[in-house]
Amino acid sequence: METRRERITNLVTVTLVTVLIWIWAAGETREEITSFADLRFSGQTRDSLRIAPEELPSVSFQIRGPRREVDAVASRFRETVDIAVGTLGVPATPGEHEVDLVKLGQTFVDADELPVTVLAADPRTIRITIESLERRAVPVTVELPDGVQTTNAVDVVPAEVELLLPSDLASLPGLSVTARVDDADVASLPPGRRHELEIALTLPDRLAGQSEAIRVTPRKARVGLDLVSTDASIQVPSIPVQVSGPPADLDQHVVTIDPASVFLRDVTLRGPRAAIDDISNGRVNVIAFIHLTSDDLANRIRETRISMWRLPRGVEVSSIGEKPDTSPPISITIEDRSAQP
Repeated sequence: METRRERITNLVTVTLVTVLIWIWAAGETREEITSFADLRFSGQTRDSLRIAPEELPSVSFQIRGPRREVDAVASRFRETVDIAVGTLGVPATPGEHEVDLVKLGQTFVDADELPVTVLAADPRTIRITIESLERRAVPVTVELPDGVQTTNAVDVVPAEVELLLPSDLASLPGLSVTARVDDADVASLPPGRRHELEIALTLPDRLAGQSEAIRVTPRKARVGLDLVSTDASIQVPSIPVQVSGPPADLDQHVVTIDPASVFLRDVTLRGPRAAIDDISNGRVNVIAFIHLTSDDLANRIRETRISMWRLPRGVEVSSIGEKPDTSPPISITIEDRSAQP
């Protein structure tokens, strides 16, 4: 006859088995859910490739399988999924490729031998571009502003930097990067001394905009120079033209400048920074002159050239408009003053 202890033991055993069967059955129940994942593509070695887009956020995957395994996959998807090209069905060769995200997701699940099926993805496919990258050592050149005078050689450290760029650009001849010193870099430096400047490096024009993968290491260089003097430049929108000549002769004539020549447009001036600042701030007015001789007035010439300027000491005219000619022709009309009404 079964004792009370035995009945209790049997009841507990049956209960535990029932619970275990229920838990197993719950885990084996097939579920279908939508899970979101952030994908990130990379080369198998650092800086060997550039992949665009590099990251693909919030890709939705519709998955089905036993609840336990589906939950495991969803948990994996909650962290960024790193995908090295050449794995999970993603090509590694340079060029443009179409990637099926359903197949990618299924390959990712199969790698863990989980009985889960990826039914759909949104987006279903994406296009990625792969560039093969190379490293190349290139020299650093220094470019100084016009008007900066130095003694001895200008030094740059490092003299050579590393350029990371697509393989199809790495073979271009004569590549270099530039440490371009601007006017602002030397504006406040006292002359007659040695100066060390930290200057950002810039790519040559033929590489600008070619690829976002192009990088310079290091990004800056130290430029050493013995400064003699620094000039600055300014472009003045308009400068008036006035007439000069013998006062007695000018009293007898009326000189009219052609309206198109009354002002000189876009005149570039260069000289000591203090003088350029005076012009910029309106403390000094610049004027261009045509000088007429007694013979010019008597012969009623119709054209002459700018012959004089009123400029601060040390300032010169570099160009007028897009032309380097600093003595442009000026059309004029000369009449006797006595003939005027």
